[in-house]
Amino acid sequence: MAGTGPGLLARTPRRARRRAPGSWLGGASRDPPRAGPRSRRPRARGRRGGCYLSLVDLVCLAAGHGTRLGRLGTYLQKCMYPVGLRPFLEHTLTQLLASGVAVPGRDRLTLVVGYLQEQVRAYFGARFEGLDVVYVHQAERRGTGHALSLARDALGPQASVIAWQADLFVTADMFRAVAAHPAGTVVSLGPGHADEPAFLRATVAGDRVTRVWEGEGPLYDVGLWKLSPAVLARIGEARAESGEVRMLVNLQRAIDSGEACGYVVTDEWVHLGGTLPSPEENVRSVVRRVLEHAPAAPRA
Repeated sequence: MAGTGPGLLARTPRRARRRAPGSWLGGASRDPPRAGPRSRRPRARGRRGGCYLSLVDLVCLAAGHGTRLGRLGTYLQKCMYPVGLRPFLEHTLTQLLASGVAVPGRDRLTLVVGYLQEQVRAYFGARFEGLDVVYVHQAERRGTGHALSLARDALGPQASVIAWQADLFVTADMFRAVAAHPAGTVVSLGPGHADEPAFLRATVAGDRVTRVWEGEGPLYDVGLWKLSPAVLARIGEARAESGEVRMLVNLQRAIDSGEACGYVVTDEWVHLGGTLPSPEENVRSVVRRVLEHAPAAPRA
């Protein structure tokens, strides 16, 4: 993984004792909190204007229907696809904590949920390895821009937010590179199959991205971003005739109006939503790569 920003963060978080998860196919668990102001939080910077201020707000978009997974998507939330007896999303969250970007007791993770949300809520609950988890419900399928707008309205962030799509496997190095980049808005670019949708190609000029939508390539937006409050405020402006609100379309509008956007580069794009060369082959490749990053199981 190569980034254009300064040296990567090297901080390692102190791990809290992990709560035993509930059944992630639905089952009993204590009700997790909704996103919003919190009355108590150690080491936080306090409140301003009624909004909770953490050092880092992280947002994961986990409301997708998983239609590319075929019949599996009819009963299984895409981000809960089992990889080595753990849900796909848990592997990314393990990488997040290993990166040092998110610190339990200081920061919070917001999961935007919708389709089969009960599976995500039951498994992750109110806390993952000591990291507070809150939920924002996207009741309608209205796109990534709409999901991010809902999260912004709930959180009221005062600083840049790190966000990603739940079907993307994000490594610790990727999290560090995005967090360390000096720009307030940053996208992650990586290689893609030659038949990937052309509208995901990006165009860069020096240390800036000039197009994140319908660019020239060869790199593609892979779905991990750092978004400034100013850009987040505009991320839901433009809607398609269908009502869908695309994050990249609105980010491009912000860039066209003068917002600066930096980038980092990753050497691979590992995501469950891929269909090339075929959905089956993509899933096999994703599982293999994720397990290569998984920590070794403790000896009995």
